[in-house]
Parts: sequence; structure tokens; C-alpha cells
Amino acid sequence: MFNRTKATTKGFAVTAALSSLLLLLSACGGGAGNAKGNAPAPSQGSAPAASKDLAKINVAYMPDIHGAAPIVIGEEKGYFKDAGLNVNAVKFLSGPPEFQAMASGDIDIAYIGPGATFLAAQGKGTIVAVDSLNTGDMVFATQKSGIKEWKDLKGKTVGVPKGTSGEMILNLGLEKAGLKPTDVNIMNMDVAGAVSAFVSGKVDAVAIWSPYTAEIEKQVGADKIVKLGDNKTFFPDYVFPQSWVVNPKFLQEKPELVQKFVQAWTKANDYRIKNIDDTIKMTAKFTQVPEDSLKVQVGTTEWIDNAKQVSYFNDGTVSKWFENLEKLFVANGKLTEVVPGDKFVNKDPFVKAAK
Repeated sequence: MFNRTKATTKGFAVTAALSSLLLLLSACGGGAGNAKGNAPAPSQGSAPAASKDLAKINVAYMPDIHGAAPIVIGEEKGYFKDAGLNVNAVKFLSGPPEFQAMASGDIDIAYIGPGATFLAAQGKGTIVAVDSLNTGDMVFATQKSGIKEWKDLKGKTVGVPKGTSGEMILNLGLEKAGLKPTDVNIMNMDVAGAVSAFVSGKVDAVAIWSPYTAEIEKQVGADKIVKLGDNKTFFPDYVFPQSWVVNPKFLQEKPELVQKFVQAWTKANDYRIKNIDDTIKMTAKFTQVPEDSLKVQVGTTEWIDNAKQVSYFNDGTVSKWFENLEKLFVANGKLTEVVPGDKFVNKDPFVKAAK
């Protein structure tokens, strides 16, 4: 069984004064970032009392088809209960605050997007599963800005949640055009703020991800947006894995609980891939994110079944994915060097669970 709670440290809050768009965005989630949201309170009487024989773990989720679906499925199908776990699900909108919560001991396991991988490489988390590969990060420019290609970003104002996969795509695009981040007026914004600024025309461009990109198109109109590029623009040189990461201290002290979580997660992963329509319905109900928005995310995701993931772990593919991304983090100063993947990726729980 699981409970949903509010994040325990200061973070992103949506006030009643915000527009209906931002109210929707507060219910949506992203790949990674620097803003955090509060979990929607469970309906009265919906969460049964936790059984004393279930071990409680605190899991950070993001309200989308990647970061929430396995948690919802694990609860609905009884995978967590069968594994002896009581999952306390805590809602975040991004990765960096999750690592802060792990450092303080408030979070044991978390879902992160590609943009927060550098924090795991710094030793602040251990990756134990790859959720999926993301193709939904994009850089949009307003039509009125006059921006038509990457080089036109020079001197323009770009809204982006720093430390995110959106920032990674932006930096790759700037590099492709022979520009540096300092050539652009980059404004660090939380997720909803970046979207709001683009919709209201306060920034020339935005680096953001699905499903926010779809919402921007609805609000602004696709014909008034210039799409400069997305993850696929940089394939096959770079791929963008989304992951599940464990607090190193928790892994050291309670490895058996990590194993139980991964065991339940692998079952949920298989169910999600085979039953995507049902997964969308369950996830929409839990997160209050519209089904249409979740369907958009499905279209920008490459799923990895358990058997394939075991193969990718064993042949070193997973480590290579992350090591390649680390080159970007070194280039932008988030890391001083590329850390070998096996220093912050632990394949053992997944390989054991998938047997």
C-alpha cells in the first residue's frame, strides 16, 4: 500500500491566482529540474492504515507517465504489498530537490530525468533502474522573436529550469551553432514559470519538455511557434535515459528494501509496457493530469522492457549512456571529469529482480 504526502522541504507552490494553465502545470511533471511541487492530498478514506508488517519507504515521484506510473501500478496491482513494502509517495516536479531531500534523509528512492544525472555522478545517488529513454525535450522560440535557427538565439532571452534535460538540449543546440551559454540571456525559472513566460511573451524562447510542450502549443498555437530542436536532433551521439535512483545511505543500510522495491518495479514496468492504455487511465486518476497529456508523453518515450534492460546493464550500454551525458556536464561545469558509470550505477538489484 502507499500514501501520498507533501514534499517536506521548501519548493514550488501554485497559488490560486495563477491561470488555469498553471493550475494544470502544477499537476504535470517533467524530466528533471529545480522546482518541486506538493503531492495532491489523498481523498478521505482512500488510503487504508499501513500494516505493521510492511516496511515503509519514502519514494519521490513526478506526476507523469514515467515518474508516477510504476508507483501507481505497483500499488494498484499489489506489487509493493507482495514485496512487503508500504510506499510513501512524495510528489516533486524535478530532480535536484529530490537529491536535497535524499541528503536530508527524507527520501529513500527517487525518479529523475536525464538533466539530474550529474548529481548521481557526484555520488549523491545510485542508479538502480532505467525507466525509459526520453525524446520529449524541446527548445521553442516565439514567432515574433525572429528566431529561426539555433544561431539566432544569440542575445535572446531563454527561459529554462536549470539542471534539467531541457537545459541539456539548449546547450547542445548552442554548441551546434558555435555559441556559448554566455552568448544567451538565460533566465533560470521553475517549470510553470518558464511556460507562463513563454505563453505571455516575456521570453524569446524556452527549453522545456513534454507534456508542457503540448500545452504551450495549445495555448499559443503551433503555427506561432518555431521548434529549434529536440532530443532526436542529437541522436545517435546522445541518448537521454530517465532513471530511478537510491539514496546511497539507504542502499548501504537497507539493501533488502531496495531489492524489494526494484522487484516490484520490474513487475510494474512490464505491466506498463504491455498495458499502456490502462496505465494512462490509472496515472491520470492518481496525478490529476489529463489523459491526453499523458498520451503525448507516450509518443516521446522509448520504453525498455526488463529483459532488454538486463542486457544493457550487463554489456555496459547503460554506463556508456550516462558517461556520454557526463561529457555535457563537464562542458557546462557541473562536473569536473567524467566518472565511470559503474561508480554510480548498481546493476545488481535489477539483474537479480528480473531473473
